[in-house]
Amino acid sequence: MKINYKDETFLARWIANELSAEELMEFQQTEAYHQFKAIDTASQLLKTPSYDKEEAFDKIKTTLAVTKINKKVVKFIPTWMYGAVASIALLISFLYINNNSVDFSTNYGEQLTITLPDNSKAYLSPKSEITYKKRNWDTQRELFLKGKAYFEVEKGKSFTVKSNEGNVTVLGTKFTVNTSENYFEVKCYEGKVKVTSKSKEEVILTKGKAYRNYSNSSEKWEFLDKTPSWIKGESSFNNTPLHQVIKALENQFKLNFDASRIDTSQRFTGTFTHEDVTIALQTVFAPMKISYKLAENSSVVLTYSK
Repeated sequence: MKINYKDETFLARWIANELSAEELMEFQQTEAYHQFKAIDTASQLLKTPSYDKEEAFDKIKTTLAVTKINKKVVKFIPTWMYGAVASIALLISFLYINNNSVDFSTNYGEQLTITLPDNSKAYLSPKSEITYKKRNWDTQRELFLKGKAYFEVEKGKSFTVKSNEGNVTVLGTKFTVNTSENYFEVKCYEGKVKVTSKSKEEVILTKGKAYRNYSNSSEKWEFLDKTPSWIKGESSFNNTPLHQVIKALENQFKLNFDASRIDTSQRFTGTFTHEDVTIALQTVFAPMKISYKLAENSSVVLTYSK
């Protein structure tokens, strides 16, 4: 049996000797009983009008409230939270089973070859990331790209590379996608690809064709490379905005550029090696009459040569 002290009639019945034998026995085993017993005994000795008994009863209730506060057990994890945690765990398990999201990423100077569930391959350049859902890959070949990657896609259902700057859809081909804020570049090495920019412009590229959307302005060109040069240790550029070349240098060599003194919208055509940072910097900036100062903390300050 559980004693309900919130029921005011309980104490009144105890004072009036109206508790059952079972109730009284259980009450006598509690700490509160001895306190209330002392109060009740003292109240019996008072030579006061009858309303003093009510005052004593009020004191009993006050003491009871204080005792309950002092005896209160603080639960750092409420009972209801266990149910909530269990529900969250089930939800996470459900989402994992149904989505089974897979992520791959590279750090500074790293490259990574990824074999997708259909045996298509993705080659990630430095500081890039790919995310896709393994579940239902056979019916929905789709992934999300941040950075730059080269793809060799097995023939099959539509294969889509999504990014914040645009999407590329193919059936089976080889191509690169380079995406960053306000920059979207696609080069087709084999087959045919459909490119849709953030501005909803659609372009079909075939072998040796390239497309770029830069600050809401698009351009196309042709190239002769059979595979991307960066996979073989050398980054190449064709009339590329300098800020993209600087970004590639940062990602390859873990550099931090201060380019506030130069015009980063000017274009660069050429290559730089991945083997030596000094040679790479000279190759890029010397032809553009730009001086650089490489500090020990890997920061590079760019200025125009005098």
